[in-house]
Amino acid sequence: MPVVAPLTRSWSFIPDRVLTHLEELAYLWQRRRASVRSDSLTLSDFAYLTERIEAHVQGAMVAGDSLDAIAGAGLVSPDRDEVFAIAWALLRCGASRQVSQVLASFLHARGPALAGFGEALTLLPLAAAEPTLRTALIESSALHAAWATLALAQHDRLDADTADLNHLLGHDKGDVAAIAWRAALCVDTRHTARPRPYAEAIRHADPGVVEAAVETAIWTGQPWVPEALWRLADAPERQPWALGWLAALTPPGEQSAVLARICEQPAAVRGLLAARLGSFQALERVYAWMASDDPLLAASALRGWSRMTALSADGARIASPEDHEDDPVLRDLQEELVLPDLAKARQQWDEHGKRWQGGVRWRLGHDIQGSLSREAQRWIDLEARWDFGARAALAGQRIISPPPSV
Repeated sequence: MPVVAPLTRSWSFIPDRVLTHLEELAYLWQRRRASVRSDSLTLSDFAYLTERIEAHVQGAMVAGDSLDAIAGAGLVSPDRDEVFAIAWALLRCGASRQVSQVLASFLHARGPALAGFGEALTLLPLAAAEPTLRTALIESSALHAAWATLALAQHDRLDADTADLNHLLGHDKGDVAAIAWRAALCVDTRHTARPRPYAEAIRHADPGVVEAAVETAIWTGQPWVPEALWRLADAPERQPWALGWLAALTPPGEQSAVLARICEQPAAVRGLLAARLGSFQALERVYAWMASDDPLLAASALRGWSRMTALSADGARIASPEDHEDDPVLRDLQEELVLPDLAKARQQWDEHGKRWQGGVRWRLGHDIQGSLSREAQRWIDLEARWDFGARAALAGQRIISPPPSV
C-alpha cells in the first residue's frame, strides 16, 4: 500500500511572522515615545497603544530560544527603534544566552542604537542585568553610564545620593545630562529631594537638559520654579516652552500676566498656549482672535477653542499663507488651515458662556483646576493630565505619577 512520509517542520512558528511582529513593535514604540506628552491622545488611547505593543512583543516571543537566531543580527542596527524591539523581546524571552547577547551589545553600542538598548533595559527589571549596568557606571562612556543610571533608578536600584548620578547631572554633554535628570526624577520626591545642580542645568546650552531639569524640579516641588520659568520666558528661544509651563502651573490670581505674555507670541502658537492656560479670560481672548483677518491667528484660535471647550466651530479650509518659496518640499506639502465658522462660535458662546465664566481652567469642556472627575479623566489629553499632576506636585502633593521615564 502507498506510504506517505510524515512532514517535518524545522520551526514550530513562522519566522517571517516573528520578524513582522518585531517591525510592528519598532514602529509602535516610536509612536509611543512621541505620544507620552500628547495634547490629543487620552490615557485610554495611550493604554491601547501599550496593549498593541505588548501584543507584538508576545508575538515575537513565540520564537523563544530561537529568537536570537532569527533576529539577533539586528542588534547591530543603527536604528533606535529596531534595536529596542529586538533587545526588549530577547530580554523578555529571558534565556541566559539571549540576555548576555543584549548586555554585550549594549556595552558596545553607539549613537541612536544605544538609546534603543537603554530603553529596553529601563523597561525590564532583570537581576541578571544589574552587574552589567553597575559596571557601565564606572567603566563605559558617560552616555552608557547615563542609561545605566536611568535603568537602575527606574527599578529602585539606585542610591539617590550616589556620586555617579550627581556627576552625570552636571555633565557638559546634553544627551548625558538630560538622561541623568530623568533618573533623578525617578529617585527624588518633595520629601526626599537631594541638592541637585539645578542652577547649572537651567543655564545649559542644550534645551533638552533645561527641560528635563525643570520638569524634575516641578515634580519634586521646588518652590523657585515659577520665578525660573519667568526668567526663561525672557529668552526668545525659550519663550513658547517656558510660557507653556507657566500657563499650566500659574495659580488663578496670576493668570492675567501669563495671558499678556501669550498675546505677544507669534500668531500660530497663541491659541494652544492660551488653551493650556485654560482660564475664562483666555477663552475670551481666543474667541476674539477667531475673528482676526490673520488666517494663522484665526486658525490657531480655533484650535485653542476646541481644546478648551470640546466644541467644533470648524469652517473653511485654506492653504497656509506661510512662505516656503525657498524650500520646494515644504511648498509641495503646504499645511492646510481650518478657519473658524464665526456663526457657530457665537452660538456656542451664547449657549455656554455663563457656565464657562464660572470655571478656572477649562480643558475639553471640564474645569480641571482643582479636581479630575471620572468623566474628565476619560476625555482630557495626556498633556492636560500631566499638567494637573504637576500643579499638585509643585503645591506639595504628588497625587499622580510623573510621565513615564521612557
